Formats: sequence, structure tokens, C-alpha cells
Amino acid sequence: MQAFFKRTSVILAFVILLVILLANAVATRRQLEQQLGNQRWVAHTRQVLFELSQTESLLKDEETSQRGFLYTGDPKYLGPYKDTGPTLDAAIQDLADLTADNPAQRARVAQLRNLVRDKLSELAQTIELYQAGKTGQAQELVRSDKGLVIMDKIRHLIDEMSAEELRLEATREASYRKSISNTFASIYLTTLLATCGLILLAWFILREMNLREKHAAHIRAREEWFRVTLSSIGDGIIATDALGRVEYINPIAEQLTGRELKEVHGRNIVEVFPIFNEYTHQPTENPVEKVMQLGRIIGLANHTVLQHVDGTLTPIEDSAAPIRDDQNRLIGVVLVFRDATHERRSHEILRKTEKLAAAARLSATMAHEINNPLESVGNLIYLAKQAGISEEAAGYLASAEHELDRVSHITRQTLGFYRESSTPVPVDFSMLVDSVLKLYTNKFSTKSINVIREFEPCPEVQGLQGELKQLISNLISNAADAVGNHGQIEVRLRNVVTANGPAVRLSIKDNGSGIAKENLDRIFEPFFTTKKDVGTGLGLWVTKEIVSRHNGTIQVASQSHSQAGTTFTVEIPCNSEATFQTAQD
Repeated sequence: MQAFFKRTSVILAFVILLVILLANAVATRRQLEQQLGNQRWVAHTRQVLFELSQTESLLKDEETSQRGFLYTGDPKYLGPYKDTGPTLDAAIQDLADLTADNPAQRARVAQLRNLVRDKLSELAQTIELYQAGKTGQAQELVRSDKGLVIMDKIRHLIDEMSAEELRLEATREASYRKSISNTFASIYLTTLLATCGLILLAWFILREMNLREKHAAHIRAREEWFRVTLSSIGDGIIATDALGRVEYINPIAEQLTGRELKEVHGRNIVEVFPIFNEYTHQPTENPVEKVMQLGRIIGLANHTVLQHVDGTLTPIEDSAAPIRDDQNRLIGVVLVFRDATHERRSHEILRKTEKLAAAARLSATMAHEINNPLESVGNLIYLAKQAGISEEAAGYLASAEHELDRVSHITRQTLGFYRESSTPVPVDFSMLVDSVLKLYTNKFSTKSINVIREFEPCPEVQGLQGELKQLISNLISNAADAVGNHGQIEVRLRNVVTANGPAVRLSIKDNGSGIAKENLDRIFEPFFTTKKDVGTGLGLWVTKEIVSRHNGTIQVASQSHSQAGTTFTVEIPCNSEATFQTAQD
């Protein structure tokens, strides 16, 4: 209401000023027309006075020319007389035209015309008598004062006309000066009113501009506050107008979409926020469009991924909500979303951990149940070897005993990686690696795998022998699975010095097909395996856990093309007992 009143007041003030200026223009024009009219009448009067003076002067010239001729008889004196006649008639006609609007003056002009005619007749008569040789009669006519009487009447009539014109001139001059004063008064008054109105209007406008600037500064401060707030939020935020065109995008949203505000402003939300189903990779209906259709808060569909400008897909979650004005009209949509990758991974790890715990319980139970029959089989093999048997049968029993040791080794690992080794002890890595290689001799022989062994003299390390043997066994087993028939495995031991002191570096390299690039970051995750039929996905996860417990490091290098191979490098510190015990606590 206040804004309407202010707007109306400004419009009314402009209308009043406009009316004043228009009225002043009309009044000034009238005053100027009256002023010009009065000026013309003053000039008209002066012209009449001039014509009267000119008429009297011409008559004097006529009379002077006549007297000069009568006194001298010289015809040259008649020159002005002859020349003045037409001019005098024209002057009297001009007087008649100039005084046509004034009846009194018009009557006097008629009298003047008759008197001038009489005077000219008297002059012509005297000149004709003189030219006819009747000089006496001509002189007698002059001495009769007839011409003098006519001339006096003419002068008296001209004086009357002049007096009338002077009176009119005074009246018209006064009217002219008054019209000038009125014109100036009108201009000054209107200028004063317009100036006052403009000053008041300028004051009002400046005051409103000042208030508007204060409001604008307040709005800018609020906008900056909101911008900083939205920029500080950890979620991605995109705001659109009522047509779904992007108006704002915060830094988190810029990171997740790969697009900056300056390049997406005004573009459709579908172009800026391309989302797909995580599993089918089919486009998903944009939540902003749903909000514009339904006018309420809409959550994103499950398993939704956002496509980055570089083509990568990011799992996202959250919702879109309508933006409404004070009249509850939809003026835009705000989309709030966040990267759900960490949450998805946490859920996945939790799920795998639960699965791992269940598998561990099942494995421990199975290992416990298998262990007793294995001991019985071992005893039976021992008794069979003591009986009298052929050398060939003894060889078979030895092989069976060797394989039985492997099975027993696996069951003990499953039950807790040699429960008897709960305290770190000095471990000879060379002997440990050799014992593992011996366990896989049969597998190497079956696939004709060539094992290259390069060992440097290495110091003993402090650790759990059972776990370290499990570590080496997992890596050797994976290498044997990775290579094909007639493949090659290189096993190297090095004595190195790291930032934490002396260490033993174990390097196991195969010439298999390698690990795909997209799988390299996941090979140490539990239950992740590329061995579709025989793998459990636990070997490398267990290996990494063992390396971490011994304060070591494990690295993998691989290329996923034929004969490129994979290399696992493990470094175990030699003097890690105190650290290991602390980790155990």
C-alpha cells in the first residue's frame, strides 16, 4: 500500500508540473501574441505619424517650388513641383490605408485629400497664369492669401491627426509595456512554481533513491550471506527459475557436475544435471521437472548416478523442493544433492564385513570338523609306511602325506593362523619363502611353471611366522593361478633400508594377463575377486591385513595385456616388535 501511495504521489507530482508547464506555455503564447499585436499597433501609429509628416513636407516642397518659380521665372524651380505630385498622392493613399480602422481618422484623411487637392489647384493656377504672362494676376492670386488659408487648414488637420495618433501611440505603448510585464510575470511565476515543484520532486526522488539504496545494500548483504551460506554447505545445490533454467550453482555442485556457474547460467537443468539409473544406465526423470509438475518436494530415485562432464558417474542422493513467493506462486526449484559414494562404500563394506564374519564362523567350524579326520588319516599313513610296502607305494604315501600337510596347513590357517604363534618371533624370510614354494611344487609341476628364485642374504624379521607364511602363500598361489601353462614366476628377496630402518623386500612377479586398471583399486577389498569360479575374494584382503599388522607395506604394479604380468612388492621392517606389540594391544 505504501509503495502504491509513493508511486501515485510521484505520478501526480509529474502531472501537476506538466499541467503548470502546459498552462504557462499557453499563457505565454497569448501574452506574446498580445505583445506582438501591441507592438504592431505602436509601429502602425508611428507609421501614420511619419506619413502625416511626409505629406506636410511634400506640400511645403510644392509650395516652395511654386514661389521660387514665381519670384525668378526660372522653370528649373518647377522640377520639385512636378516630381512631388505623384509622391504626395501616394502618401495620402497610404494614410487612407493606415487609418482605415479608425473612422475619425478616415474622415480627416478625406478632408486632407480635398484640401491637398485645393492647394495643388491653387498652386497650378498661379503657375499657369505666370506662364501665360499674366504675372500680375498670378501675384494678385498669391496676395489674396487663398493658398495660405488652405495651407493653415491642412496644417491644423495634420496636427489633429497627429494628436490622435500620439494619443493612440501612448495608449498602445502602455499596452505593449503591460503585455511585456505580463509575459515576464507569467514566465517568472511559472518558472518559480516549476522550480519549487522540481526541487520538491528531486528531494522526494533522492530520498527514495537513498532508501532504495539502503534496501538494495541490505538485500545485497542478505544475498551475500545466503551465497556464502550456500557455498559453505557440504551438499551440492542448484537453483532454477520457474522454467527450469539454472540461476545458481554452489561450488560443491560445480565439483560434482564439472560445470561452472558462468557456463551453466540460463541453461536447462536437464543439460546441467544429467542423471541415470546406476544399473541400467538409462536416463532418469529429472526431479526439477517433477517439482514443476507436482508443486511439492520430490526425492531422487534410488540407485541414481550423476554424470560428470568428463563422463564419470557419481552415486547421489537427496531431493528437490519448490521455491514460492509471498503469493504462493512457484518461481523456481532448489535441488539439493550429495555424493553418496562414501556412504555406498560404507554400506558395502558393512555388508561384506557381516558376510566375512559369517564366512569366518562357517570356515572355523568346517576347519575344526575337518581337522580331526585329517589327524586320523595322517596316523593311518604313518602306520602304512611302517608296514612292509614296496618302494613305489612308499613314494605314493609320501606324496599323500605331503598333500595332507598342505590340507592341515590350510585348516590351521582358517582356525587362526597358527594359534600357537601369538607372540612375534624372529623369522628367517628365506626359509619361509622356500617352505611355501615347496608346498606348491606339485601345482608348479602340473602347469609346467618356471620359478626363478633370487635371494639376497637378509636379516631375520620380528613377526608371527604363521601369518607371514600365509601372506607369502597367498601371493604365490595368486601368481600360480595368474600364469598359464609354461608360465613364469620370479620370486626375489632383497635387503633394503627404509625410513623406518632395515627391512626385507619380497617381490613376486608373474607373466600372466595382468589386472584390469579399473580393478586395481579394489583388489584388497574383501570378497572382491576376478576368479569367477574358484576365488573367494579374501586372499589379498587377508594379505593386506597381515602386512598392516607387521607395520609393512604392499604395492602392486600391473598391466592388463598379454604377457604383461603383475608384480606384488612387500616390505616388512626387521625391527618392528615393539610397534607390532603396540598394535596387538
